[in-house]
Amino acid sequence: MSAGAVAVLLSCLSCCGSAVWRYYASSRNYRIFSTRSTITLEYEGTLFSEWSVPGTCSLKNKRSPKTELRCSSPGIQTIRPIVTGPDLEEERYLFVGSSNTCFMWYHRVIPFHQNLTQIIKIWVYDPENADPNELLWNAVVPSLKSFC
Repeated sequence: MSAGAVAVLLSCLSCCGSAVWRYYASSRNYRIFSTRSTITLEYEGTLFSEWSVPGTCSLKNKRSPKTELRCSSPGIQTIRPIVTGPDLEEERYLFVGSSNTCFMWYHRVIPFHQNLTQIIKIWVYDPENADPNELLWNAVVPSLKSFC
């Protein structure tokens, strides 16, 4: 596609209020949402007004395009950004479980090239209370809230 065609496409998308929205947990590798999870909601677009969530869920800032969601009751939760203009954003159905078992494994390999051996450190961490280095997978040692 030529540069001119890309410019026209981007112009059309920006004038028509095209937007993207997503949700995710604090750890990008963690796909389970529970009643103890902090779920980040993000809206990228110009027509955002506020978030619509069930009464069993709470938002850090309802009017912010990027905010944190917590749900106190398990089940399927309906989430939707409210936008200005004629186009409505689709609602999504997010399953929130009630399990308290939501830990992840972390490992660190330390190679010793001189004798071709390795030390493997393994620990368990909680993605909701993890050290940022554990979430980014560059931790050298377990954090204070991790289990060795």
